[in-house]
Amino acid sequence: MQLIPPQVMATFPEPNYVDPVSRGPALIIVELFTLSLALICLTLRLYAKVCVLRKPNWDDLFMVLAAIFGTGMTITVILANTLYGWNHHIWDLTIPDLITARKVSFAAQLLYLCATALSKISILLSYNKLAVIGSPLYHLSRISIGLIGAGQFSFTIVLLTQCVPTSSYWNITKLNDDCPVTEGIFLMSQAVFTVLSDLTVWVLPLPTFYYARLPLGQRIALIVLFSFGAVVVLAAVLRTYWLWHAVGETWDATWDAYDEWIWTAVEVHVGITCGCVPWLKSLVTFWKGKHGTQVAAQAAKRPRSTWTGSRSRGWVETGPSSPGCPWAGETEMDATLRKQGSASPMVV
Repeated sequence: MQLIPPQVMATFPEPNYVDPVSRGPALIIVELFTLSLALICLTLRLYAKVCVLRKPNWDDLFMVLAAIFGTGMTITVILANTLYGWNHHIWDLTIPDLITARKVSFAAQLLYLCATALSKISILLSYNKLAVIGSPLYHLSRISIGLIGAGQFSFTIVLLTQCVPTSSYWNITKLNDDCPVTEGIFLMSQAVFTVLSDLTVWVLPLPTFYYARLPLGQRIALIVLFSFGAVVVLAAVLRTYWLWHAVGETWDATWDAYDEWIWTAVEVHVGITCGCVPWLKSLVTFWKGKHGTQVAAQAAKRPRSTWTGSRSRGWVETGPSSPGCPWAGETEMDATLRKQGSASPMVV
């Protein structure tokens, strides 16, 4: 938010402090929908990693932390747009309202930086764990973790120190005196860095999947699965555009930043979702295997019969089939699990 010159303020309409014009509910709907989707996928991921595969790792912890910061960001943004003026025109806000709006904006930016950094590092840790030691993906994922972590940490430090003291960030009477860092330049630099880092996380594993020694269908499926990351990149690009509009092309920042808030939520929560979706395949495979084992167990409790011709009834029941034979309708996997006595197959 820029300090508005008096000559610009003179062009503003008469303020309405009683019943100002407000934005619609689109932001709240998008925020709650994307957050719910991310939390559902994270819960299923944790169930798959902890209860099914029994292989929790550092990438899971980072994703949980990303979800915590992302949830905090959503709560902050909803409060900003329902209680603290970010859904009204700037000329309809009093000075205390503007100070509160700046405080909420500062908190949302800090939570956004933490959420995006942690989710991307989590995904890169997953790449590194799955990659063959010494392979290009193994080394590039480690380099990307270092660069993205250092970059996001640097932007966080700049956010906290761009005004000295920090309270001058929301004290709009001291923006020019105590804030040597131009806010617009900082925000745009951080937004461009986010786009580049999202693009890196998206494309990094694609060459490995394409050249992997897998059937073509499986390679295409993997590429399509991970290509959902393109949605995150698109959201980051659109967020950058609307951010530029809010800080560089308008004086009505509290009204025109509305779309930027929406795409911020999409970027954060869809990023968490994309980081969790690949692990859900293990959960689906586990449920299928468990269902097959239950069917086999039920079949084992009732005698198997074969039917042969009879002169009196036409069909005569004979003895049960051999206990060593797989049950009818049982797949090879089910037969193997039954022989091993396992009801909870672990599938990676």
